[in-house]
Amino acid sequence: MKFRFIHKFPPANVGDSVRVTLPDVDRGRADPKNILFAVVAIEDEQYYKLGNKYGTLPQLYTRNQFGVCPISLIPLDEVVPIEKSLREIAGLISDGSGGQGYKRCSCKDGTVSEWKRILDVNVIALSVCSREAVRSMNSRNLEDAHIIHLSSNLAHYVPSYGPFHFYSATKHAVRALTEGLRQELRALKSSIKVTCLSPGLVKSSIFKNSLGENFDKHIYEAYPSISPADIASTIEFVLATPPHVQVQDIIIKPIGSEA
Repeated sequence: MKFRFIHKFPPANVGDSVRVTLPDVDRGRADPKNILFAVVAIEDEQYYKLGNKYGTLPQLYTRNQFGVCPISLIPLDEVVPIEKSLREIAGLISDGSGGQGYKRCSCKDGTVSEWKRILDVNVIALSVCSREAVRSMNSRNLEDAHIIHLSSNLAHYVPSYGPFHFYSATKHAVRALTEGLRQELRALKSSIKVTCLSPGLVKSSIFKNSLGENFDKHIYEAYPSISPADIASTIEFVLATPPHVQVQDIIIKPIGSEA
């Protein structure tokens, strides 16, 4: 029985990044389903102490209570030793903004924590995933590999609405990172394709979670939108191109869109 458990849940190490699922009873509307932590200590070779930049969980976890990420995403020196419950940490992460940091991302009065959060999601996480994807594709000698960066039409202009300014800056960064990666792969004579997909207004729950139901209702009544299915069909088109064709940049927006 112990062998089967170890086989299914191999031990984690100090410094590993792990994923803890937030129970539905503790999760608010804007809270994430999973939260990333680092293993900061191990007791009796089977009980794990977990923490991140928002705090350290007071209770110990067993190996079957979390999943281990394939790469380290949380440096141990960023872990805050102050104990906080899982619900408290979830609240700090969402902060009523749906994890996207819209509410305080203007240039004149944004907070450092909001700026860091949105950079982590839109720039750092994208860069880490791209790096690991290239390594994986190269290790398997894939000849028809493709990386697609999901950006935004805000990567092509700066909107007049202040809370979107910093978000727009991160999406401009995504375009630059896409072109930078393409150049690096070209220098290596790699066949890996890189595409930046920039959607306009997409019908989703992002505004309801970040800016409230009134804003969500207003924006979708006032402006035309496209659906997630439209984005999926565009990705299918990009992936179906022949090996010698690279679609570098696509803007997809609804008919009648102002920008």
